Amino acid sequence: MPLLALTGHAGPAAAQVAGHRERLHDSRTGLYAARWDEDRGELDRPGPWGTGNGWVVAGIARALRLAPYWPAPLRAELAGHAEEVLTACLAYRGADGLFPDVLDDPGTFREANTAQLLGYAALTGVADGWLPRSWFDVGADLLAAAGRRVDGYGRVTGVSGAPDFAAPGTSPEAQACHLLGHAALRSAQDSLSPG
Repeated sequence: MPLLALTGHAGPAAAQVAGHRERLHDSRTGLYAARWDEDRGELDRPGPWGTGNGWVVAGIARALRLAPYWPAPLRAELAGHAEEVLTACLAYRGADGLFPDVLDDPGTFREANTAQLLGYAALTGVADGWLPRSWFDVGADLLAAAGRRVDGYGRVTGVSGAPDFAAPGTSPEAQACHLLGHAALRSAQDSLSPG
């Protein structure tokens, strides 16, 4: 979706979100299932994978940032959906500030990249004005929780690890989300600073 936004294709970007919502979004919980099998026409991984939900809101946040010219009704719909998913995810946040790998399964490992992705989206929403200021503290706290998982080499640990994302480890994606999250934190701080 962000690439479509960057290249000026609002319609296809919105269609991509609509397709994902139709196949993966559970309106009862506000969460997304992990994976759909188009050939079989059914969910392949029905559980709400934390990182997958994080990618939904991060993708919307990045697209809205890259395409400020999109029509107001489309921006409002996407922003509202991102806030809905953010809010739904926060219900599964633990005392350590992190989330189970599968949000509604507390028996899965504690995962840090979900917090980074949700933090990035919340802070980008504040910086760009489509989320209220109250999301700043939430986003900053999410990044801080994930930051406690950074090791002495600067790697974010305890994320869905590459290459199969089925067990805790490290991943290039989590490293990128760490950088994006901290850039969003600076942008949000700048947007809230007087002057």
